[in-house]
Amino acid sequence: MKNILRVALALTVVCVVAACALSVVHVVTKEKIAEEAKKELKEALGVVFPKAETFTPLDLAAFGTLPESKDIQFLEAYEAQSGGERQGLVFKVASTGYGGPIVLLVGVDTKEGKITGLKVLEHQETPGLGSNVAEAGFLSQFLGKSLESPFRVGEDVQAVSGATISSRAVARACAKVAEIVRGEGR
Repeated sequence: MKNILRVALALTVVCVVAACALSVVHVVTKEKIAEEAKKELKEALGVVFPKAETFTPLDLAAFGTLPESKDIQFLEAYEAQSGGERQGLVFKVASTGYGGPIVLLVGVDTKEGKITGLKVLEHQETPGLGSNVAEAGFLSQFLGKSLESPFRVGEDVQAVSGATISSRAVARACAKVAEIVRGEGR
């Protein structure tokens, strides 16, 4: 009985020390992780809307009722500006793929009514299959597409081989962003 108590006490001490160490690491790295995330977002915004000099966060409520469902969710919106003038919009959207949500940025030139760029920020798609929707070869199909495009996989854009669900998730995100921008007359 004494042996069991000694082992339980030793395990408790080890767990408490480990939990304290983990808490310290979390507190020390939290700010750095947040800074890196902001830096990565700023770089990604520049990729999807290269003409813009600055990006101003917008309130999603300004776009009215967004078409959200279990398959799509609007997370953030930014106004892309150059020379103090609005050039377009960038939306951060989560669209359900095969392995879970695919979080991506979709840039839209509101003057020309075209997609300026896409960047996949997060996904849990199958490596070598669905993960290929994050590759430039697939995403480049959307560049310059009119907001009037239906973004149908197999017609307007070609699916990644073996990853139709993931391909449709990206196309769905573009279609919903186009719907919002067309509906708002922005």
